[in-house]
Amino acid sequence: MNPNDTFRLLILNDSRDEAERLISMLQNAGRSTRSQYVENEEVLTKLLQEQAWDLLIGDARATNVPPSSAIKQIKRLKKDVPVILLTDEEGSQPAVEGMKMGAQDVVRIDEDQHLLLVIQRELENHEQRQQKRRSERQFKEAERRSQQLLDSSRDAIAYVQDGMYLYANESFADMFGYDDREDLECMPIIDMISDPDQDKAKVFMKEFALKGEEGESSQLAFSGVRPDGSITPVTVEVANAIYDEEPCIQFLARAQAATSVNNEALEAQLNEIKHQDTATGLYNRQYMVNQLKQVLASTDDSQQSGAFLTLEVDNFADAIQSVLGVSASDQALASIAKALKEKCSGDQQLARFGDNSFSILIPSITADDAVKFGAMLCKTVEDHIIDVDGRTLQTTLSVGISIISDTSTNSEEVIEQSMKAVASIAAGTDSDAGNKALLFEPEVSTDAETDMSNVVQTALEKDQFKLLFQPIISLRGSEEEHYEVLLRMVTDEGEEVSPHTFLEAAEQIGAHIKIDRWVILESIKMLSEHNKKGNKTQLIVNLTRHSMMDKSLLPWLGVAFKAAGLTGQSIIFQISEADITNHLNAAKDFLSGLAEMGCSRSISNFGCALNPFNTLKHVDVDFVKVDGSFTLDIQNNSESPETLTNLLKELHAENKITVVPFVENASVLSTLWQAGTHYIQGHYLQAPADDMNYDFSMDS
Repeated sequence: MNPNDTFRLLILNDSRDEAERLISMLQNAGRSTRSQYVENEEVLTKLLQEQAWDLLIGDARATNVPPSSAIKQIKRLKKDVPVILLTDEEGSQPAVEGMKMGAQDVVRIDEDQHLLLVIQRELENHEQRQQKRRSERQFKEAERRSQQLLDSSRDAIAYVQDGMYLYANESFADMFGYDDREDLECMPIIDMISDPDQDKAKVFMKEFALKGEEGESSQLAFSGVRPDGSITPVTVEVANAIYDEEPCIQFLARAQAATSVNNEALEAQLNEIKHQDTATGLYNRQYMVNQLKQVLASTDDSQQSGAFLTLEVDNFADAIQSVLGVSASDQALASIAKALKEKCSGDQQLARFGDNSFSILIPSITADDAVKFGAMLCKTVEDHIIDVDGRTLQTTLSVGISIISDTSTNSEEVIEQSMKAVASIAAGTDSDAGNKALLFEPEVSTDAETDMSNVVQTALEKDQFKLLFQPIISLRGSEEEHYEVLLRMVTDEGEEVSPHTFLEAAEQIGAHIKIDRWVILESIKMLSEHNKKGNKTQLIVNLTRHSMMDKSLLPWLGVAFKAAGLTGQSIIFQISEADITNHLNAAKDFLSGLAEMGCSRSISNFGCALNPFNTLKHVDVDFVKVDGSFTLDIQNNSESPETLTNLLKELHAENKITVVPFVENASVLSTLWQAGTHYIQGHYLQAPADDMNYDFSMDS
């Protein structure tokens, strides 16, 4: 994970002051967070279900939300939220106990550098797990689509391994006169070749196998034997292939051009029958599994969770089958199915899943709502009277629920988890067995780099820095032209390095102020040349906290402006929310000094503090640039626009000019327009460029 990226953080601590100290420490270290203080378990459950979180940091001794409860809740909801615990105890025992509990690591409270390294490691691991899950979903979806293409192909296709059929599609089975393609599986291919052609086929297959993976596609013609003994001429293309992760040989017979009338309607009807359970009229197991696979393939890290429910009729064999008989039992299941179907709506898909079980797939629902829905189904069936040929009886359901989240990649695992929940219900006491809904909960287990400082020093000596300019575009029709100045360090190899990579090293050698002044001088110089061409442009220049606290900077700025023939109005100085919050007195003095020089002032990365508007009570700024994570969350569909629009509404009430960065596509523009945003910035408009060359007239 890029250290400059904003990450979502949950904080468990009995002390709000300690939570603020933790956030301040992270901000001072250059780690931008969207933090949420967790006051109780109810709030934790709500936050976990409503949003995605990257990390949880908790006090090992917290009582308002004990870490063990938090970890259990994370696992219960199947969320991938790594947990780091803080302790004030000496020795390794706290770490052993915490990691047995399920925490990724345990760090001493006063060891901030250790904590920062652990945070970086866990965020990188978290991102790698997300990438792995996305890859697995994409791979399984590709497999599923490939299998569908094979099954429905008009071309006759089969896969052979060790002289036996691994797989054959319907077209291949039809070619040989078989009603069911499964009849061909594990059948020796030689049994389907007429006696005169068997020796020729054996020699061909042996020679093809000897060529190995380098063997080119070849053609084999032989007389095929049908089940009734009749002979059919067959010509197949033979090639090496992989099926079900096994190396094998593919047989392919191209379909002839269709000469019969269009039978698409018939095929659609047959397909519908194929996916229907005849006894209940519901979808069958095969259809439900396919639907589940599609939902898993479309699930991403920003999406709200879904649920898969297995509904098993309690005591079916003794209470229903033995009373009504096997045939009439299907009528009882059809009656139950009708009652269940009346309770399913929208995108809730119901299917017959087993001899005495049903399943429901809900693509989008919280864990708590899924349990409530399952309990409602239990009540529905409990109150339902089954009437079969005038004979009535009643029964109950056990509903097992498995959450579908960004951690879910395998349909078999999701189904197995819901069935384990059903088994847990059945394993209860006689008074507690059956007639309830239970969420599946996993068991909690008890058991040398480049010296960047030297690189920065070399860059300073060789003047290996450059400026980029990114336009800030008005959504209110302003004619003013604004660019944000972005710094890059250029290595000997010509590679551009962003500040988040080298600023920490610059701090170690005391180079922050020197770099800031270089940026200011270059910006003033380039702006002066730019405005001499008739432009009226303002630049937004970012400053570090070191320059903000440097009392000699303001007098130096006055001299620099005078030498360049510019007024203070030409530059908007921007400081991050974290730096201002952590050094309020210095910030107030510095920002007041800038105002006296006629410079506008801006605060960046706004909205990440626990109470961001507290800062605005103490310092006066003209512009507020909200943190980019708000925009990215909307564009990634991981958060509703309401959070950002409410933040902008409050800022506008404070008469602040708002800037929203990271506009990467057009989807977010209507939201920002309706929210009254003043300015926007992002790659959708223009990426940072070497020159101030954006045509602002296009947006007038």
